[in-house]
Amino acid sequence: MSELIAAPKKCDFVFLSLAKDCARTVPCFLDLLGALRSEGASVAAFVGENGSRDGTRALLERAQAAEQIILVPTAFMAEIPDRLKRMALGRERLKMELEASRLEPRIVCVIDIDNVLVRPPSAAALIEAAAKLDRTDIFGVSATSRPHYYDLLAFQDEHRSFETLLDDLARNRGNIFSYYRFFRSRIYPHQRALTEDREIECWSTFNGLCLYRGDIYRLGSYLRRGRSICEHLVFNRGLAEMTGASMLVDPGLVLPTPIDHSAQSFLPFVWRRVCKLLASRRLPAASAIGAARGSLLR
Repeated sequence: MSELIAAPKKCDFVFLSLAKDCARTVPCFLDLLGALRSEGASVAAFVGENGSRDGTRALLERAQAAEQIILVPTAFMAEIPDRLKRMALGRERLKMELEASRLEPRIVCVIDIDNVLVRPPSAAALIEAAAKLDRTDIFGVSATSRPHYYDLLAFQDEHRSFETLLDDLARNRGNIFSYYRFFRSRIYPHQRALTEDREIECWSTFNGLCLYRGDIYRLGSYLRRGRSICEHLVFNRGLAEMTGASMLVDPGLVLPTPIDHSAQSFLPFVWRRVCKLLASRRLPAASAIGAARGSLLR
């Protein structure tokens, strides 16, 4: 493997990410890693890529050659039609690679390298958020996003859970008017409610970027038997139960809300759905099934 794995066993930050068709934002990710290194932090990054058609793979291979990242083989993901199961297996593969690397990170950062990273947080904001993990009652800290928090599937606290949201969406998808009403009544209000200028304590969150205490991250698993649910929800619930600790949504760690998750009026909403339908019809049948299920919220 890369010389990066032979580096000292202790490490400040390890980044874990899955990447597909994100050539536009790979440079943003690499810039974030570079900014942390410029601050004196020791950084490693494991990235799994599969099936990109926009040059993502070539960018990541060049980054690996420059010892900026370590590419993890995740081509098996392309054979799994269920998106939630595919993502869970991919993230578990990255976790296994970290465990095999001999690195002992102080902080593990699970991060999406897609349009949520078009404006990455500063190194200072990331370091400040990581400092909150020094609290013994906190095992994870996620980013928020503006204009609103978007990742309902991964969120749970003592009052709110969205475990059945994909099934609810499927029941309303047949009619565009009822579908839009569902977003207006069940999704957009919760997204706005979770956008605050204060810390939000919860049992599970992700929202595109989440920091974990390294020793606690190793205890978790993204895998579960039975019906598939969001892999972050599975992982975070397990850690919350094992540790008795909580997570925070950090108002100081801000990402842009991805356009495909933003609240919209009716006509832009319809246009976005039409574009997604056309895109899914250009995919192989198995991939289209997964895209149709997972394209809306995660």
